[in-house]
Amino acid sequence: MADLFFFLSFFVYAISWIGFGFYFKTLKREVLKYAQFVLFLGFLFHSIFWIIKIYQIFTTNILSFKYLLNFLSWELVFIYFIFTLTPIKTYATGFFLLPLVLLLLILSVIFPQQILSPFSKLFKSFWFPLHAFTGLLSHGFLLFGVITSLMYLLQEREIKKKHLGFFFKKLPPLEYLDKVNEKCLYLGFIFLSFAMISGAVWSEATFGNYWRWSPKEVITLILWLIYAVLIHQRVLIGWRGKKASYMFLLGFSIWLISFFMINLFSKGFHTYAS
Repeated sequence: MADLFFFLSFFVYAISWIGFGFYFKTLKREVLKYAQFVLFLGFLFHSIFWIIKIYQIFTTNILSFKYLLNFLSWELVFIYFIFTLTPIKTYATGFFLLPLVLLLLILSVIFPQQILSPFSKLFKSFWFPLHAFTGLLSHGFLLFGVITSLMYLLQEREIKKKHLGFFFKKLPPLEYLDKVNEKCLYLGFIFLSFAMISGAVWSEATFGNYWRWSPKEVITLILWLIYAVLIHQRVLIGWRGKKASYMFLLGFSIWLISFFMINLFSKGFHTYAS
């Protein structure tokens, strides 16, 4: 049953992306409404998939790496709808966001079921699900910030041209994109901090120490420091726009190393490598 809703959500997301493509080309509000309705339908299918999958995870004590990729894709769509409810209107984000959503879903199919979390049997404890959930929430907001950072850099490049190009009328104003980046930064940093704290408490309760200096923990600390520096620069020095967007991209490169290279190819504590 879960597989049916997975394929339904993927198919509907793909149709929605086509709709967002038409909106990006025409900027017609009616096209946007249809694209968002289709996206919401796909999100409902995807949510049903996760209701079924969460029940299976808690009953079988099996947490596969492929589910993390799938959950990230669900999160990104959820975050998109959150921002549509705020005064900051960045509707065109859907056109840039959905390819990443579809890619994550494809990767979740490609990765084998056998790549399991070493802590699957501990998932029913209080601290580990909190640690995993807040960590994934931080990934979702920070990935969304990467998308809007790329859009900011593209729009900024258009404005600096002597004549305004194709993307200028299609992309949201720089002010809006920077505000989304700022909110994604703060929320991603808060959830990442919660993930590190809850992970430390869980580690102490389970293994008797708060910190084990595993590659995953070290690279996560580096990522946390990068975003802490970016927040410091924004608040005290006034970093905005282009500099903040480049820092987001730097953080994304570290995240890629942490999420894929460390998780899958580094053997030891806190990884999926066998």
